[in-house]
Amino acid sequence: MAPGRHLADDDEVCPTYSVAMSRSNTVTSTSTSYTTTSGSSSDVHWYSPFDAPRSPAPLRSFTSQAQLRRLPTPKPLHEPASHSASPSRRPRPERYIYTYTLTAGGAPLQFLISVEPANGRPAPGKYTFRLSLKVYDVERPIGEAVNLRLTVDPRTLDFAVFLFPGKTNVAPAGCLFSLRVWLRVNGVDHRIFGEDELWVGKDPNFAAVEDAVCARLRSVAPAAQVYDALVGRARVQFVVRWAHLGARLYRYSVEYDAGGVAAPLVDDLRLLVDGDPRRLTFHLYTVPIRSVPAGASHRLRVWLRSPLPRDDDAAAAQAQAQLPGAERSYVYQRLWKSDAFKIGGRLDFEALGPKLMMGRPAGAAQTVPAESWEYRGAPGPPSREAYQEDTEKQLLELA
Repeated sequence: MAPGRHLADDDEVCPTYSVAMSRSNTVTSTSTSYTTTSGSSSDVHWYSPFDAPRSPAPLRSFTSQAQLRRLPTPKPLHEPASHSASPSRRPRPERYIYTYTLTAGGAPLQFLISVEPANGRPAPGKYTFRLSLKVYDVERPIGEAVNLRLTVDPRTLDFAVFLFPGKTNVAPAGCLFSLRVWLRVNGVDHRIFGEDELWVGKDPNFAAVEDAVCARLRSVAPAAQVYDALVGRARVQFVVRWAHLGARLYRYSVEYDAGGVAAPLVDDLRLLVDGDPRRLTFHLYTVPIRSVPAGASHRLRVWLRSPLPRDDDAAAAQAQAQLPGAERSYVYQRLWKSDAFKIGGRLDFEALGPKLMMGRPAGAAQTVPAESWEYRGAPGPPSREAYQEDTEKQLLELA
């Protein structure tokens, strides 16, 4: 380059292609100002080997989110969580249990009243009251839940819980009671629960039930029990099943099976059981009702049988076992009843009288498509919607 010659804008010394590309694709935090002969300033320039060393320019501030993205500060894996930064946890819902004890029918009973606030806290508002009966290690609900609004402290309530004997001309004797539960607040009494058929007792005398036909326990499976009975000259099996729903809660069901036909009797019975549910057994019996034809109608009773705990005193337990005919005691609770259990074997329907008009079979059963409109509303003519649908289909076919 001749002395005294100035560099023009298009004579600026350029670096190699690779260096230029690497610098243009790299975002740096420093930049050096370069002034051309024309006095203009360029944001991006190429360094020349003839330039004197320059000190780095001050850091430039980035004001755009697209220019600079800050990464979160990494935290140690085992850093304890900060209580001030974490959101406040919702308190666990509460309920309040009131327990009342008494003895009836020779059996020790516990009545538990559960008071449950709608918002889970002891504040004025809506509350749900539930009643249950506990006999040693078995607890079951009594009646339906009751909803009340309270403006008093639900943790300091008072109740009146009592029984009085029911009818005396029923069997087994000494097991029928009427139950009443009253809520007493500020000098005012409110009846919240009432039951007139609470059957419970220790070792009832079921032999006193006239014409009763008791079912016998045939087999016990891990989650079922099968009982055999003869009802109206028909062999019937009663099957009790249970399913574990969690913790102490079990769902029980009872159905009957006879001649290849089964039907549910008790579909959803909830029990709270401590320990092995197989220790609980059931006492089922039927009582025939006068009917025509004979043996077609029956009363059915389902009782729960739970063993009483043995005496903790070994000497007393051994002395009791040596008594003649000593057996373990049980507490019985009636769970379900029906006065219209209709079943029988080889019933004589001609006994209904000479005015009976018996139907005759018109042949074997016919197999037809399940979606046929003839059976949507059978018996009777098709519905208006079905008739309109079929008419539209026929018009489309003709078109």
